[in-house]
Amino acid sequence: MEIQKSLKVVSLGIGLTLTLGSVVYADQCAYTSKQQAIAALSLLEEGQIIYELCEPCGDTVPKAVKINSVSAGTVGYESFWGVKVNNSNIDLAYTYIDDRNNKNRKVNLANLASCPASDVSSTIFLSKQR
Repeated sequence: MEIQKSLKVVSLGIGLTLTLGSVVYADQCAYTSKQQAIAALSLLEEGQIIYELCEPCGDTVPKAVKINSVSAGTVGYESFWGVKVNNSNIDLAYTYIDDRNNKNRKVNLANLASCPASDVSSTIFLSKQR
């Protein structure tokens, strides 16, 4: 009986570790300072294509998203701000925009907005323009 209880505790611990380990990467730069949100917003505009890629989540192919609307504002938690594209919050850490000098090169929006992000590439390349 005591062994079963110990196994349940160990299983629960492993489950929590795995769950929390995957959460570590979530929302790295979804909540930002006002300055970071404004910096990101200044690089986005309607009609622009952004590329979403969550490398820590296992994504290998960026998803192209056309911006129909973009805004920034408070998120209702402490003094944090966020950026919305098409009425959905985005995480700057997993968002890339065109490099102005090379359209096949995409630059990480978190880096451009000075939001520290881990385990993401500062740039990615597309083999052909979408």
